[in-house]
Amino acid sequence: MANKYIHTIDIIIGVLVLGFSVFLAWAVAAFAPEENAAVIFIPILVTAVWGVGYLVQLKYNTLKNVMIMVPIEAIIFYLIITKTTSLIN
Repeated sequence: MANKYIHTIDIIIGVLVLGFSVFLAWAVAAFAPEENAAVIFIPILVTAVWGVGYLVQLKYNTLKNVMIMVPIEAIIFYLIITKTTSLIN
C-alpha cells in the first residue's frame, strides 16, 4: 500500500515540477537578457532535484522516507526559485 502512495505523490510532484520547469525555461528564453543566459539551466536543476529525490524514495521504499524527502525537496525548490529571482533582478 505504501508503494501506491509513494508513486502517486512522486508522480504528482513530478508533473508539477516538469510544468514549472518548462514554464521557467520558456520565460527565461523569451524574456531574459543575454547576459543571464546561464539561468536557463535552473529548470534542468529543478528537474534533476526531483529525479534524485524520486530515486532515493524508490530505493528506500517506505512512506516515512517519502514524508521526509517531500519537505526537503520543497525547501530546495524554494531556494532555487528565490535565487532565480535574485539573479534575474
